[in-house]
This record gives sequence, C-alpha cells and structure tokens, in this order.
Amino acid sequence: MKFRAVRPADAGASEVTIVPLFDDKQAPKALARGTRAVVDRLAAERGAAVLYNVLTHVGSGKEGRVVIVGAGKRAEYDAERARNIASAGIKSLWKTDAKAAAIWVDGTKIGEPRAAQAAVEGAQFAMWRPEAHRSKPEDRRLPPLGTVSIVVDGNVRDALKRGDAVGQAVNTARRMANEPANKMTPTIVAQEARALAKEAGLDIEVLDRKKCEALGMGSYLSVAQGSHQPPQFIVLRYRGRGGKGFDLGMVGKGITFDSGGISIKPNEGMYHMKADMTGAASVIAAIGAIGRLKPKVNVIAVAPCTENLPGGGATKPGDVFTSMSGKTVEVINTDAEGRLVLVDGITFAQREGATRVVDVATLTGGIVIALGSHFSGLFGKPESFVEEVRRTGAEAGDRLWPMPLTDEYRNEIKGETADLTNSAGRDASPIKAAAFIDAAVEEGTEWAHLDIAGTYWSDRDRPQAPKGPQGPAVRTLIALAERFAR
Repeated sequence: MKFRAVRPADAGASEVTIVPLFDDKQAPKALARGTRAVVDRLAAERGAAVLYNVLTHVGSGKEGRVVIVGAGKRAEYDAERARNIASAGIKSLWKTDAKAAAIWVDGTKIGEPRAAQAAVEGAQFAMWRPEAHRSKPEDRRLPPLGTVSIVVDGNVRDALKRGDAVGQAVNTARRMANEPANKMTPTIVAQEARALAKEAGLDIEVLDRKKCEALGMGSYLSVAQGSHQPPQFIVLRYRGRGGKGFDLGMVGKGITFDSGGISIKPNEGMYHMKADMTGAASVIAAIGAIGRLKPKVNVIAVAPCTENLPGGGATKPGDVFTSMSGKTVEVINTDAEGRLVLVDGITFAQREGATRVVDVATLTGGIVIALGSHFSGLFGKPESFVEEVRRTGAEAGDRLWPMPLTDEYRNEIKGETADLTNSAGRDASPIKAAAFIDAAVEEGTEWAHLDIAGTYWSDRDRPQAPKGPQGPAVRTLIALAERFAR
C-alpha cells in the first residue's frame, strides 16, 4: 500500500472518498460537486457526526463510494482523532474490493503535516486484523488497496514517510503479539528480529543460554528453567550518529507464554498470555522503524525472551538467584517473572553505554485495576525525564499516566534472605514492581518504565480499532529516538 499527497483541486472523484464530518455538518469546500452533494445528504442523517460513526454511500456515478466518519467537535480535532478517523474509514472497507482511496484531513488546528502523518498511521492500523489463522479467506480478508491519497494543500512528503514507517511498526508489534505461543516461541521471535534487522539495516546479536550464563544473567535465566524452549536474549543496535554509546536503550519483556510457572495462573484468560511478549515486540518493531527513518541517534533494543512454565527444573518459590548487576533476588512468586527478565535487560543496555533506558512490559494486573484500559502506567526517574516521556507519548498517540515511586516502596521490596524480593504483596503492586526494576538502574541513568498491561489488548471491536493487540508504546519509542537525535 502506497501513500501520496494530492491537493484538493486535484483530488477529483476517487474510487473511495473518506471525509471527516464535524458537528457543524460542513463538508470540505473543495470536494467535487457530486461528492459534496452525497456528503450533505449523509450529514443530514441522525447521529452522522457522532465520533467515529461511519456512514457509507455507494453510487453509480463519478462520486463512487463515499464514507463519512463522525469527527465530533471541530475544536477538539487532534492527531489522535485524525488517526482514528482514517482508521475507521479504511476499516469500513474490509468487505469491499477497493483498490484506491482518498482521505481528507483538516490541518487547520494541528497543521497539515501532523494531520497527514496521523491519517497514514490510522490507515495502516486498519489494514491489519487479528483473524490470522481462520481457514476461510473471507474471515481474514482486507481490501486490495494499492494507493491511498491524503488530501492536503501543502508538502507533506516527510510526514507520509514517517506515518508509513510508524504505522507499519505498530502493525508488526500487533502481529507478533497476536501469534499463538506455539507459533511465536523465543526462537521464532529471534528469527523475526533477524529478518527485520536485515530489512532495516540494523546490527543484531542473539545470546543463547551459555552466553547469558557467562554474563551472569541469573535473574533472566531463572524464568527459563521450566521450559524446553531455549531462551533467546535478542539485541538490536542502530547507530545513526556513529561513535560510542547509545542515546536511548529500549528493553522489552519477552515472555512468549506466561503460565505463571510453579505459581500457576488460573485457567480463565490464560490464553492471552501468548501476548506477554508485547514489550519485546514493541521494542523490536520500534527499532525497525528507527532504522527506516534514519535519525542521527544511537539506539539499542534489548528483548530478553523465554517462556515461563512449570516443570521439573522450574524455579521454586523461595529460590535465590544473582542478577547481572550482582544483586541477589529471592523469588517469592514465580508469576512475577517479568521484572526478573527486565532487570538483566536493563543492566545489559547500561553496560553497552545506554544513558537513557525505557522499558516496556505487560507487567502487573494492578495497573489495570488502577488505570483500566485507557492509560499505561508510567514510572521512572528523574521527574524531568518522566515528564519528557509522558509528553512525547501524548504527542505520539500513547496515553501515559505518571505514578509515584519513592523510597518507601523501595524499602518494601527488600528480601528476607536476599537483596530483593520479586513480590511484596498485592497492595501498590505496580509501584513495587517498578521499585524492583529501579534497583537495576545505575546512578546517572535516566529511566522510564511503561506498564502496558491495561492497554496492550482490546476485547472490543470498535469502528476505529479492531479487537486484539493494540501495539501500545511503539509510537512513543520511535518519537523518543527522534527527540534525542543530535
């Protein structure tokens, strides 16, 4: 699918025309006369401007298929709304044979480049669906769109390129997270990473169990003890500015299936734990987009991947291990495994020279209780960096909510027989989990932790977003890399 910009005067009548309809019911003035007449008729329908409501007219004349998407109040139009309007419009074409579409955007408030980029991201988002393994082609079909035109007045070529790269990256993360655990093992994740590295011009290194043992990754490897699948510690490097060190380290939790281990989970909903590697998928997809966009910045992505299963060799509650940082960890709950892999990933990134580290993980059920499915939890230090990440996420389209992290919580994760305990009770569990990860963050490192347990998946099929994996944090990671470019 290719994207191009066309001026309103040159847009004419497309095979499919997607138009945002605000509550003032005013269609874009530059619409072709026949298309404008169709929009005016659809606008008269009750609820036509309700946010993301979709109405379609299929004509036999030059106007072709006209899709209007409710845009709400014009004053509230922002990049997120532009993204969702485009997604809803393209998603409405799933059962059609449309080969070309034109999406009208409104750059009055947010500027045409930002609106155009968001529309491209939204179009890409709608061109993936989760029914990947249905046997009937009709159940997983997408329209054969070859060209999508973004209707704007100005030059938005760079915005289209960036939107395409970001949109594809989000879909890569969604696709990987959607795969069942037998089709996305640690070894297969590594294969995916190798293919992406070749395509994006990245350096890749995959550390096996022996290499991780030699580096002292006892915390990470403790999670892998119960599985027959070999652990894969995936490292991707992008050197856009050259020189030593990394301006940004990204670490993603890569539990390709989480049964809870000996502290086994309840049966209900356990199948969703195929997506407990969403953090790893996010950092792998993000650095792939960074490689395509080529900002002058050095980035390292670390994805410690393993399964967490019970078995004769599995970690038992009460076992003690030594992490890569040298700190000892008492494993009280084997279902609190994500933090065990993250601390060794963060230590590795810092030893590689990362001065800033952002980790992404489907970490705690507690963050779902606290924030639901609309915000990811944000922790870190110093406060100035946390705010920079929050603001960057908001601009990119990820909603991050800052959470407290003080010494009182750090004191609560001290172990009885070791330096740290991986579980210190249900109260404030997301904060204590962040405090555990913080123990691996060295003095002077700027660090943020994104707990995406509430945002990684949607059980609802919405006009602007298919159900299933949602790809949170990918846009934020790419935007942070560009922010730190020199």
